[in-house]
Amino acid sequence: MKKSLALASIVALAFAAGAQANIKWDYVGAGYTDMGSDGPYIEGSFRVDNNWVVDGSYTRLSEGQFDANLVQVGAKYLTGFKLDFSPTTQTYVLAGIENASGDADDTGGYGGVGMRHPLTAQVELYSEATYHSIGDNYGSLAGGIAFYLSPDWAIRSNIALNSGDTKNEFRFGMSYQF
Repeated sequence: MKKSLALASIVALAFAAGAQANIKWDYVGAGYTDMGSDGPYIEGSFRVDNNWVVDGSYTRLSEGQFDANLVQVGAKYLTGFKLDFSPTTQTYVLAGIENASGDADDTGGYGGVGMRHPLTAQVELYSEATYHSIGDNYGSLAGGIAFYLSPDWAIRSNIALNSGDTKNEFRFGMSYQF
């Protein structure tokens, strides 16, 4: 009984600490990505107003003789929908365009839903479910974590599990929040 009470207290404290954390949408970041071929990426996000966030990323992939540049530009609409068990979680709808150029050229769109949750003041979790019309049309379920070293700097990592012949993607990098 005492162990159950202690565990319940720890879980309650984790969610209480999350209530004090702020989700930061304004940041720039860079790191490494691997999706069969690998290479560096840069990304950025900016909150335009209470409900809109614009974002973009550039990735340079290489494997042997294969080279590709991937560019994504999109927007997120913060829905304001609150979860009863976690009122600090932010839910959103996302959409945008993506372009692959290099050895193969293709352009398509993407859309989906996602959520970000401040687990503690230093740890933020996120997940997204998206559909992409680029390449062979595929679905993606992504999840990630941001660990804040300070209010301005974070280590970010995520994995995207993709359907069909599209390789799964892993990213690891740093970001600066402003």
